[in-house]
Order: sequence, then structure tokens, then C-alpha cells
Amino acid sequence: MLSIKSLVERLGVFERNKIPLELKILGLAFYVQLSSLRRAARALSEIHRVSKTAVWKWVRKLSARRYA
Repeated sequence: MLSIKSLVERLGVFERNKIPLELKILGLAFYVQLSSLRRAARALSEIHRVSKTAVWKWVRKLSARRYA
């Protein structure tokens, strides 16, 4: 069974790495758990400055790659 990190790396979802990949994966997990972009961004902001738009873009990129 693949880990989420290896799945994201294999799909090549994120091209730029201004924010660490682990933090992006954590943001996706927060979004799934909290069902809110704003809450996920707020939780991540405790670790690294992240906007709700950034989380939205990560979710959009992952879903586009997943269903492509």
C-alpha cells in the first residue's frame, strides 16, 4: 500500500516547492478532516504562513491529477 507522500510524488502534483511537500500533504489532510479551506489554512498557519487560497490550489491540483 502506498503512503500519501509517495502517491503525491508519483503523481507529480506539485511542481514548485516553496512550501515543503510534507506541509502540503498535511494541509490536504486537514482539509479532508475539517472540510473547510479556512480552518485548514488557519491550522497550518501555526507552522508556516499559508493562505486559504494556497490550500484550495493544492486540493484542486490533486483532484485534477487524480482524475486525469
